[in-house]
Amino acid sequence: MAGSSVTSEAILFYDRKGIAKSMLYADFEAILDGMVGVPEYARREMRGAYCLVNGQLKIKALVLFLIGFDEDGMADHTWNVPLRHLAEHGGPGPDMGAGPIRLACRSQCPVAWHQDQLWDPSMKPGANDFVAARDLVRQRGAKMGLEVDEDLPPPRAVPTLSDEPVPTVKAARADQREDAERVRLARTIKELRLRIHTLESGQKEELAQLRYAQQQKEEILSAQLEKVLMQFKTLKSQNAALREQNGSLKAQVDALERSLEERAGRDAEQGSEVERLTEQYKLTLEQRLEEERARLADEIHTREMDVLNRDEVIGQLRGELSELKRDQLKVAHSGARKMLEKLEDLGLSFIAFHPGAGHVSVPAEQISDYMDNPQAFAARKCLVTEDHYRAWLEHYENPVCQVVVGPDQTPCGKRVIRVDVPNQFKPGVSDCNSNRCPHCRSDSSIDNVLKFR
Repeated sequence: MAGSSVTSEAILFYDRKGIAKSMLYADFEAILDGMVGVPEYARREMRGAYCLVNGQLKIKALVLFLIGFDEDGMADHTWNVPLRHLAEHGGPGPDMGAGPIRLACRSQCPVAWHQDQLWDPSMKPGANDFVAARDLVRQRGAKMGLEVDEDLPPPRAVPTLSDEPVPTVKAARADQREDAERVRLARTIKELRLRIHTLESGQKEELAQLRYAQQQKEEILSAQLEKVLMQFKTLKSQNAALREQNGSLKAQVDALERSLEERAGRDAEQGSEVERLTEQYKLTLEQRLEEERARLADEIHTREMDVLNRDEVIGQLRGELSELKRDQLKVAHSGARKMLEKLEDLGLSFIAFHPGAGHVSVPAEQISDYMDNPQAFAARKCLVTEDHYRAWLEHYENPVCQVVVGPDQTPCGKRVIRVDVPNQFKPGVSDCNSNRCPHCRSDSSIDNVLKFR
């Protein structure tokens, strides 16, 4: 049957049970322009699918995108995914009746900075997103308003039996079955490869999220441990000073006791009077020592409380200082913020490039945070901490061995394999070279890889 030049555009919305809503692309444009809303999708991020359909109601291209709706069910006004461009340049997908489709999804995106605004399909038996889209377009395409080519030629007639010998007819049918089986197997292999790639992409994203959460926990625990160690060192030094002071007082008491004993021996005739004075002096001295011990104990307790409260006061002051800075920035940038919002309403997008994160779209409300710390913004996009991102960036810009060698304690400086993805970079492992530094743990074939490059 000859192909049809008639094409239509449709938009499908998925929920947990399958396809929940379908419409023409013109209706979807009205939603994007803010002319109408979708109240049932209020405060939700929906999974959508842009479908390019031919005159036989068969899908030729598919773009799986994400779009958010506000509390009134209106579409996000900053949403700017080029659906037609992605559909035109998408990679190969499964055969949905008109040959392999052009597919754009998160794990197969022709434009890198739109990857986070796409989603990967499910291909599980009984819950296959491709099958759901194919069946809906086939069953409800005409009712939706999709164009159907009425001038398509009729199907070819089934060839009748001829006067040729029976074995020749059987052989021809066997060849046809073999060709059909090869085509079916090739399509199945392509679909399985796409499904494997989709599952691997999802697992990598989950692993990156887990690594990011683990890094945050490790940094919090490290900070808490450092604070406890500082408090311990302070108390230890205070305890040593108090012990030294106590030893000095004890030495003074021993010296006084020896002096009194010597005086008592010389003045034996005045034994009773000396004993009385000695006893009185001992009582006075013990009282003074007791008072001094109590004063020192109070002082120790006060210093311990000061140490415990100091961090809390510092945290409060830092919070107040951050709040004052934010207020000053809000006042200083209010005019600029309005100008940025006007530019964004006109359809302009603010895109910055960072190694590892690629081209990052910066909304107007996040411009201030981005200007305060661009590398922290890029680190969040890469699902790593800021310190991890800075370490990776230093390695990315100059991939050399950082192991300290030699008597002068300088880094090795030899070339190593550069890690291009931040969340795959491991400090102390990715920036080492075991061939030149015996303490490193990198791949021993670094020299061959570097020579090949």
